[in-house]
Amino acid sequence: MQLILKALGDVLENAVLDHDPDLTVGPDEVLVRIEAATINPVDSMLASGNYGYRIEVPFALGSEGVGRVVEGSAELLGRRVLILPNYEQGTWAEQVVVKAANVIPIPDEGDPLQLAMLGINPLTAHLALTKYVDLKPGDWIGQNLGNSAVGQYAAALAKHAGLKVLSVVRRPVALDADAVVVDGGDLAERIEAELGDNRLKLVLDGTGDATVGALAQATEFEGTVVSYSSVTGEPPAIGLGDHIYRQLRLTGLWIVNWLTTAPRAELERTYGDLARLVVDGVLRVRVEATYSLGEYAQALEHARRPGRDGKVLFRP
Repeated sequence: MQLILKALGDVLENAVLDHDPDLTVGPDEVLVRIEAATINPVDSMLASGNYGYRIEVPFALGSEGVGRVVEGSAELLGRRVLILPNYEQGTWAEQVVVKAANVIPIPDEGDPLQLAMLGINPLTAHLALTKYVDLKPGDWIGQNLGNSAVGQYAAALAKHAGLKVLSVVRRPVALDADAVVVDGGDLAERIEAELGDNRLKLVLDGTGDATVGALAQATEFEGTVVSYSSVTGEPPAIGLGDHIYRQLRLTGLWIVNWLTTAPRAELERTYGDLARLVVDGVLRVRVEATYSLGEYAQALEHARRPGRDGKVLFRP
């Protein structure tokens, strides 16, 4: 079985279950038996056509997943692999044919649910923390969407590297951060109060709203803001004075660009390191529910439910 998008639009309304997909394995391909596959917000954006990657229907759904190679490359046969989230294959399936170049061997041990979430959010957090600023232990980073998956992964990676984290959240929540500030009035002043004499070297923005502007005010001269998403659909709301007079650097991050340009050795090393952190328990987010493929309507509805505080996955 495999979930297919029959037309562009709402993913729940346009997903159909193919009970007999073509599983012919060609040269340089492998057949992967899926252990777990994540429902990521990217999947809904792809289905709607409102995303940087344009798809053609029918389209195999599912951007993230892990599984075991059951046919194809002798070198990979029996190995657990991560399927790269480059949208060239769908992971919401029992089995899927994948280019051998689109899978990365990862440890055989570890929770497949946690490993299935490795493809997008942990990588986003890792690249944001390592590609733009030379951070040293004791440096401060700030972020909005602190209780999101990217926010939790970023905080865990930062803590692992000896960094300090200030997270802005929309509602009070227990987070593993050095400072947690709830969005609301006087946000910039409350951020300053939490930091004291410290300044942020790096800000991670996933909202595009006024919270990034408040964080930017607490950033050091020539500090950096990395924008990896926008839940508002708006560009980062950074004050003109901060942008010009304090020369803040604003850069975007889309992991697809890295996936298509990074050397193979870097892909394997990066995902291998992140997978080891998952196995060791350094990287972990809450799983709220798992569903079979036959329960896809319930799964997709659950994944879009307001107030959800854990991830929803398929467990074929």
